[in-house]
Amino acid sequence: MNRSKAGLMAVGFVVAVVVMEILALKLGSFDFPVPDEPSRTAVAENPGQ
Repeated sequence: MNRSKAGLMAVGFVVAVVVMEILALKLGSFDFPVPDEPSRTAVAENPGQ
């Protein structure tokens, strides 16, 4: 394998990692609705105390 082919493979790898990171950030910002039961809420019964 010559140096130009190795360089192109390295650049392709870096581009692939950057694209995967961007996709992870985009998918991580989605708000997926989670069905929860009324008995399992994280809301305080007496807020302000």
